[in-house]
Amino acid sequence: MPPDVCIQLGEKIRQLRKKRSWRQIDLAEQSGIHEVHISDLERGAREVGLRHLAALAAAFEMSLSEFLKGVKGR
Repeated sequence: MPPDVCIQLGEKIRQLRKKRSWRQIDLAEQSGIHEVHISDLERGAREVGLRHLAALAAAFEMSLSEFLKGVKGR
């Protein structure tokens, strides 16, 4: 069984963040999402809403579809 979709997305967020050598607080500043919330998202402990998905995609300078590519639900 593939990992939970929240865990997959969290791993993708962490990979994209680290690729840019950003700390969680840097991503928080770029996206407008609190760093504690980002930490929860990266661990798969929280589901992400559409507005936060859009903010994260914008912070990484990606479209939503590009941002979600490779993340598979059950």
